[in-house]
Amino acid sequence: MKHLACLVLAVAGCGGARGPAKVTHPVDLPIATPASTGDPQPTAVTGAGVLLVVTGYSGTRDDITLADLTRDYCSGKIGVLEEVRVAANARFGCTARPGLATLQAFLPTAKATKAALLVTDLAHVTNQFKAVKVDGVSFFETPATYPLVLVAQGDTPPNFAPHLTHFILTGVTAISRATGAAVDQHGIDWLTRNLRPHFTDAKYVHISNEVSLKDDCTYPVSGTYSFCTKERDYQALVDLRANVIELTGNHTRDFGDEPFKKSLEWYKAHGMATFGGGLTPTAANEPVILALADGKQLGIIGFNEKCPLKECAVKTFEVGANAYDAAKARAAIARMRRELGADFVMVTVQFKEWDNAKPTESQAAISRQLIEDGADMVYGSQAHQLQVMEFYKGKPIFHGLGNFLFDQIHRIGVRQAYFVHNYFFEGRLVQSVPVFTFMSDERQPTLATPAQAAEMKALIYQDALLYE
Repeated sequence: MKHLACLVLAVAGCGGARGPAKVTHPVDLPIATPASTGDPQPTAVTGAGVLLVVTGYSGTRDDITLADLTRDYCSGKIGVLEEVRVAANARFGCTARPGLATLQAFLPTAKATKAALLVTDLAHVTNQFKAVKVDGVSFFETPATYPLVLVAQGDTPPNFAPHLTHFILTGVTAISRATGAAVDQHGIDWLTRNLRPHFTDAKYVHISNEVSLKDDCTYPVSGTYSFCTKERDYQALVDLRANVIELTGNHTRDFGDEPFKKSLEWYKAHGMATFGGGLTPTAANEPVILALADGKQLGIIGFNEKCPLKECAVKTFEVGANAYDAAKARAAIARMRRELGADFVMVTVQFKEWDNAKPTESQAAISRQLIEDGADMVYGSQAHQLQVMEFYKGKPIFHGLGNFLFDQIHRIGVRQAYFVHNYFFEGRLVQSVPVFTFMSDERQPTLATPAQAAEMKALIYQDALLYE
């Protein structure tokens, strides 16, 4: 690698294919054949090779032009992480004043000034900070055309795409009752039509499916709290390219054990990994281990806090969801780390349902304790009501994403929702990008308007939870 002063603008190649979810150890990535002597050499793929411009998670900036970035960096209006300053100076052609010692030191500024920006790099960024687009281009969406990938003069650009893993996290799914009746009328393609463009490129798509298949399932639009789904309508999971299915939901055994067992068989036949439920208590407590790029691994385990409908697998040969127990959760996290080789641990919990944007005291306490016990991320998968987001000791807690595919429209809180594009690099969660949705009167999820999204952000983004 030539001296940093020779760094020039480059474009990284785009590639990498999405594969089915894996529950075994990841396979080795293919190794490119070295170029012959005298040919330009590919620049090594390292986190230091990409500059990122970040703001706070609830920051108001989403984009900046390269010209404005260069001007404001060189004038000192935009700060820099000290470890990145030499590379940033070379890229922008000026000498900035000394920068911040750590990214966490930027939190007070990001909290006080929602438009504040800082230059860092991929090696240091965490998902507590939002990376803005540069000239309309997101590094995480299209690294090939991102203008702040660095390369030494004479070298060929690195291809970052195969080194990023894209994981989509979604809210509550239950294609039943009025949602099922709408599908009867409009067809299953109609249900996810507005969402599918966002689900084309992810390696993993998570669905928390609360409802099991039933051969003679019908869809009464009201007067029932027992849910089932027609096998025809599981096509929605295929259409969204789902391959990681959560089974912690309260309604998976509404019609007994056989629909639950049939659903497990269907998931297996369609190459979908499952977690948070199983054919025995031991199986229900088994995590899923997913391959991330560059030989890293993501471990996920799910629990049900209260088991209000007797949906949990408790007896020796009982099927159902994984009942929560603090000691069991602590042991599962440790096992994923020590025995199963997980570099990143995600824990999901079906908490007690609660019609409030704030979590219950129990929910908040359990979520934070799971972080204390070693989880890197916690997600409350029960929430029909959109709930706040939190960073606890720098680790994300998504208390509730709201309804993804479910029929509730009786008040605004259950119509509001979002799903999250999560990006991993070198086994770390480096970015979490929300996409806000709103349930239509016809029970078809739609992308939220800017005004609707702003209302949701105001509800779930609270400074005391995001910047401490």
